[in-house]
Amino acid sequence: MIFNKNNFSILSPSIMGICNITKDSFSDAGKNYKTSNALKSIKQMIKDGAQIIDIGAESTRPGSDPISYQQEIRKLSPILKKLPKDQFLISVDSSKIETQEFALENGAHIINDIFGGSNDLFHLTKKFKNGLVLMHTPAPPKIMQSKVNSYKNVVTDIKKIFHRTLKQTDKYKIPQSKIWFDPGIGFGKNLAQNLEIMQNIQKFKIKKCGIILGTSRKSWINGIDKSDVNNRLGGSIASALYCYKKGVNMFRVHDVKETYQSLKVYKNLCLM
Repeated sequence: MIFNKNNFSILSPSIMGICNITKDSFSDAGKNYKTSNALKSIKQMIKDGAQIIDIGAESTRPGSDPISYQQEIRKLSPILKKLPKDQFLISVDSSKIETQEFALENGAHIINDIFGGSNDLFHLTKKFKNGLVLMHTPAPPKIMQSKVNSYKNVVTDIKKIFHRTLKQTDKYKIPQSKIWFDPGIGFGKNLAQNLEIMQNIQKFKIKKCGIILGTSRKSWINGIDKSDVNNRLGGSIASALYCYKKGVNMFRVHDVKETYQSLKVYKNLCLM
C-alpha cells in the first residue's frame, strides 16, 4: 500500500514503537527529549522488530496540559528531517491540524489522532494518501478521567462512534485498509471499562479497518497487580497476546523487543 509516496506492506501482527519526545510523558519521560537520543531509540526499536515508529511531542497522560502546535512542530522538525522515509513507517501522534499537516508535508506516513480525526485531517489524508490511527477519548487529557461515568455501555458507545467516523472517511474515499481504530485504553475509562473493552476487542473490527491496541505500561495493570510504570512488562505482554488472539493486528508498545518476541513465539505455537 502507498503511504505518503512510499510503498509498504503491513505485517500482521505489527509493532508500533513509542517514541515520546516529551519531558512529561507517563513513561520514559525525558528519555528521548534530545533529538540525538530519539534517533538512537528509533534505530534500536526498528532493530528490535518495530515496523512503525509513533513520535509524539505532546504528553496525553491523564491530567496533562496541552502545548501549542508551534511547540510540537519545533520538536518534531529535526527528527522528521533526519529519518529515512522508505525504510519503516513513521507515525506522528498529534491531534492538531497544523502539526498533522506539517508532519505529512515532511514525510510522515501515518497520523495518530487521539480525538479520532476530523474533516480537516481526512481532507489532508485524501491528498497525502497517509494512514490513520483514530482513537476514542471522551474529553481532553486534562479532564478525561472525569468522564468515566458518561457511557451507557462502553463497548457499544465506542463502536457507534467508530461507525460514524468510518462514514466520514468513506466520503473522502480513504481506503479502509489504511485505517486503524483504537478504543483508547486508559483514556477516560476506569479499570472495569478497560477490561471490558479488551474482553470484547473483536467487536471493534469494522469492515476492512484494523484494530490497534495501546495497553503498554498503563495504570490499568497497577489496578490488578500493584506496580510502578517501569514494572508492567508482564501485564503489557499478557494483554497483547490475549488481544492478538481476538483479532488485534497492531500493537503500540514501549517494550518492542519483548513484545515482538512474545507475539512471534505465540503465533508459531498457534500454528503447531
